[in-house]
Amino acid sequence: MSSLRLLAVFAHPDDEVAIGGTLARYAHSGAEVTLVCATRGEAATIYCEDCATRETLAAVRTAELECACRQLGIQRLLWLDWPDGGIQGIPLATALARLVPLIRRVRPHVFFTHPPHGGYPHPDHIGLHDRVLAAFHAAADPSFADEEGLPAWATPKLYAWALPETAFDLLPGLRDYRVHLNGQALPFVGEPAANIHCAIDTRAWAEARIAAWACHRSQHNPRGFFSRLPHELQKELYAREYLRLLAHHLPADPPYHEALEAGLGDGEWTIDDGR
Repeated sequence: MSSLRLLAVFAHPDDEVAIGGTLARYAHSGAEVTLVCATRGEAATIYCEDCATRETLAAVRTAELECACRQLGIQRLLWLDWPDGGIQGIPLATALARLVPLIRRVRPHVFFTHPPHGGYPHPDHIGLHDRVLAAFHAAADPSFADEEGLPAWATPKLYAWALPETAFDLLPGLRDYRVHLNGQALPFVGEPAANIHCAIDTRAWAEARIAAWACHRSQHNPRGFFSRLPHELQKELYAREYLRLLAHHLPADPPYHEALEAGLGDGEWTIDDGR
């Protein structure tokens, strides 16, 4: 059997939770899962009095993400150590010099990052999306030389996590909720049905996703929308996770699908749904 290789690149510790059930399901099925976090999250608000200080927050959030990886079964965690709040200031050439060889070393079949609008318009989310998308294409280009001299790798599929617009119906109040960042009030952005290309059954892994979020104690805003959701509603919400296909290197656009391995050819992927 072949091992499905997954690569997820997100901006901050705790961003991985958006597809936590999917990562857990595939990690426990035998897929090779690599998570890359661009920053240590050192500029975030601290929501606990006893778990972190401004001086220790980067180390605390590093440990929190390591904890989340254990809950999700993620085998490999890497860091870019870019500045929290400064990803849009990373020159594209600098970003490609880090991301392209990483992609070519991992040789993923499936790649994940933030949606173009960030999910909510956090500048780091949007900046990372732009740089990952450029790296996805550059890594497949034989004329793009990286310092390690690695051969080109055309990743079959690049997805973004997606919050479907139907979630606003399931969760009254979410449409009006705002994430406060640097004096701005940022809304969550729902994806229309036309932008949802894949849905993964993650019911068996909802508790793993909840446990991963529990690791990120420094970020538990008691007034945050998701912090106030009853446990049973969280399980219902996390029973399926949705993905938007950003780009691909497949022979044709794939139809709507419910498995990451869809469209990848005749590979015999070992998938256990956990039930």
